[in-house]
Amino acid sequence: MFTAAEYAKDVALALMGAAVGIAGLLLVVAGFVFAQAASFNPDDTDDKVIDGFRTAGRLGLIPFVLALTEAGGSLVWLVHKSNYLYTGIVWGFFLLLILTGLYGLVLILRYL
Repeated sequence: MFTAAEYAKDVALALMGAAVGIAGLLLVVAGFVFAQAASFNPDDTDDKVIDGFRTAGRLGLIPFVLALTEAGGSLVWLVHKSNYLYTGIVWGFFLLLILTGLYGLVLILRYL
């Protein structure tokens, strides 16, 4: 468990801002993936291809929701300071970075 140091407020503010930024980027990318799925002609394109793009767009909602949860957790910590909550937002941001990286990697390797 991390103990909240004297600079913990700065860390919580940075994590909240970064999480909101990542959430915005994820929402845009997932929107592009959904738009790509909608642009296929259903008569000429196999349903598995279209469903694959839709699934990829839906998977982007997992790190998106985590990013919003991270931002909310950071805000809650700013109001009600707790070492457990501080540890949760720090580890939650690490998890957010990993999931966002994996999502980007899957999109690039499979759909581009």
